Amino acid sequence: MIKYAFIALLFFKFANSQNVKVLQEHGFENLQEFYKEDQYTLFYEDNLYRFPADGLYQVLELINISTKASNAKVVILNKGVPIVEMRFTSRDYAKLKTKNSTIEDFLSVATIDFTDEKYNTEKTLNNSYFKTDLSLRFQLDYTLGNFDNPIRQRVNFQPYLSTDLSKGVNFETYYNVPEFDDLGYKEPQVGLLRLSNDFKIDKSSFLNFNFGFFTFNRLGITTNYLKFLYKDKLRMNIHLGLTRFGRLNKDLILYYDLNTDLRLDFFSDLTYRINKYDMDLTFRYGSYILGDVGYTAQIRRFSGQRFIGLFYKKTNYGTMVGFDFSLPLPIRKYGRKLPVRAKFYDRFYLPYNYRSDSEVGLPYYQGDNIISRMTDYFPEILKKGVLRASKRGR
Repeated sequence: MIKYAFIALLFFKFANSQNVKVLQEHGFENLQEFYKEDQYTLFYEDNLYRFPADGLYQVLELINISTKASNAKVVILNKGVPIVEMRFTSRDYAKLKTKNSTIEDFLSVATIDFTDEKYNTEKTLNNSYFKTDLSLRFQLDYTLGNFDNPIRQRVNFQPYLSTDLSKGVNFETYYNVPEFDDLGYKEPQVGLLRLSNDFKIDKSSFLNFNFGFFTFNRLGITTNYLKFLYKDKLRMNIHLGLTRFGRLNKDLILYYDLNTDLRLDFFSDLTYRINKYDMDLTFRYGSYILGDVGYTAQIRRFSGQRFIGLFYKKTNYGTMVGFDFSLPLPIRKYGRKLPVRAKFYDRFYLPYNYRSDSEVGLPYYQGDNIISRMTDYFPEILKKGVLRASKRGR
């Protein structure tokens, strides 16, 4: 009897171990799996699909889970840091694979939530580290002009380099090349050059540190803390930055002054999410990079990775009213990560200031990190994204 049980266990492990091999062949990274009693757990990182929901749907299509394990869990990583998990029973998954239930039925019984699973980087397959993405990013600066030139603009071409060095550690830089400049001469220079480290404190808390050169010619350190107070419906973000003037010009010559222009900026914001309408309501209070102190009220409506928002800013420098939007590029899937991979930057962001007494409430760009990309991993957004992916068939 023990002999047959041992053989059955070996067969079960062999069947499920094919999952990481199949996912590796398709280009998924940081793969790992383990078994604990009747629980099967699979870790993966998706650097193929622009939208994590598309990658999750593809993983569900590719893997097979033996019914010998009563429960299964699929954990999504970012830079090797566990973010969210999907939990379901093997029986429900078997019904989906055999077409005895629909994706709607499966999603109604599966659970997507932030995870507290631990990921062991030493046992990973196909790790994502020291693979470099070379992207081309676009940024548009503009202002209203006179009747002869009603809109003055500057198009910034930004070759962008990003690479993950280890768990949670990332290096990013871009070089800004302004063209079609109606706003006045601005020389090319390094726009961003920074080292970032993301940490997961617990299931619902994340911490991010940055050191280097940021936009607005700032050199220093910043930290960001994100805490989910109630599921993904209520969250708090705290930012603290200590910077001074510093820049690398077009000849990569460093200009900085250690004795002057030291600035401390800080703010805290509280966001309530209405999942029914994919809407965020945010109130922020604190200081900004130009030294002004005040608040920002903002509302954003999401559709997958798209959003459009309205904002109102009021500080001791004045008021600002406007809207902003972000659009992903229409490229759903990239090639697999190589030592060097060329691609377009995956989204375009543009704010519009309808009324401005002065430049108030200005943030500076710190590069991408887990906290800035967290909306892509919200459970409700993932669930709706998987459903849309199923309609497209991949």
